[in-house]
Amino acid sequence: MPVKVLLAALWLGVAGRASALQPLEEFLRGARTSSTDNAEARAVRRQLGAEADVSLGRALPRLSLHGQYARNQFDTTLQLPAPGGGPPEIVTITPKDQLDGTATLDVPLVDLASFARIRAARTDARASATQAASTELRVQALVSQGYYQLVANAALVGASRRALDVARASLRIADERHQAGTSGLLDVDRARAEVERNVQQLASAELQVSLAARSLQSLTGLTPELDADRALVDDLHEEPPLERFQVPDEAIPALAAAMQSRAASEQQARAQRLTLVPSLSASVTERVTSAEGLAGRDAYWQAVVGLSWSLDLTNFAGIRAQDAAADAARAREERARLAARDDIHRAWMTVRTNIARSRSARVQAEVGTRAADLALERYQAGAATQLDLLQAQRDAFSADAARIQADADLVNSRAQLRVAAGESLLEPPARGAP
Repeated sequence: MPVKVLLAALWLGVAGRASALQPLEEFLRGARTSSTDNAEARAVRRQLGAEADVSLGRALPRLSLHGQYARNQFDTTLQLPAPGGGPPEIVTITPKDQLDGTATLDVPLVDLASFARIRAARTDARASATQAASTELRVQALVSQGYYQLVANAALVGASRRALDVARASLRIADERHQAGTSGLLDVDRARAEVERNVQQLASAELQVSLAARSLQSLTGLTPELDADRALVDDLHEEPPLERFQVPDEAIPALAAAMQSRAASEQQARAQRLTLVPSLSASVTERVTSAEGLAGRDAYWQAVVGLSWSLDLTNFAGIRAQDAAADAARAREERARLAARDDIHRAWMTVRTNIARSRSARVQAEVGTRAADLALERYQAGAATQLDLLQAQRDAFSADAARIQADADLVNSRAQLRVAAGESLLEPPARGAP
């Protein structure tokens, strides 16, 4: 089942009797633009992309221009005899005012270490882009969890209100029975205490709704609209086999980012070894001056080809450091691989467990409701004690609350399974899905 179809089916179950709360997809889109985690990942991606361009720029030809104006206290001149016995010539070596300009073009010819660093920087940039996709999936998982918990808390508020109404009705019955002389004042006090207990329970549930709504708003930048109750419903269908979610490593962004980071570390280690290889460069400089001097020319150029090579302890220490960094990156990659596979297995098993929990909780809630109704009828007929009624009502509420939470956990666990397998909750997966 494609992710969008799955989310549509889940939303139909969540919508219940009203459509006040926005669909999950709106919160997911809001988190894409408003989440601080996504914003940081995008900034890191831009940063590493720019750093890759910096590494490339160091290996490209570089043009530099330099201009200089000099004011000397005295000029320096030289008198030279003229050819053919003519009057001597005065040549200015250093004038009082002198303008100089140079243009230099540096061209790296062979610098294997720099070329390797360029490849490593590009790989790092690709890893940051993949990490940004991984961060978005992680944010989607948080949004899904927060959203369905908010729906569950809102449903719990509705259940708490119903329990409060039932407690107030029981109080009226107890008071009527006391006025008729068929029960004591103790029953009235117990019923009143039960009402106050349900008032506290409702206040606690409303607090949880407020906190969950605030958390979801901070995560997505979207204010939840909570004007109506929701009904969490799932058809309890089994997920496809676990093998369907065991996707290739490259399809899981967190693992793919770790693989690319490992490749970048290995390229950096290779670049460090290449520092032992001499580098070859060339430069061409054009100089223009207002003082011709002895050369008798106001412009001339110079071309230089240079071979450089250096060797000291830092070369070998740097090699050891980069090798160790590459080993650490391999360990991180393996850790990410194990964690990703564990997450998929955990999410798949959680769905199976939550299906069983939800099925059982629904039966328990149904039985609890019937037992509470029967206890009320028996209490009104004088065939049951008030303690029996209170216990039955409390059990019914606890079972209903457990059903609400179990259904919310089940719906959320289906979304978490797809996120663990590298599927976005906003876009359908690229590969086919059953």
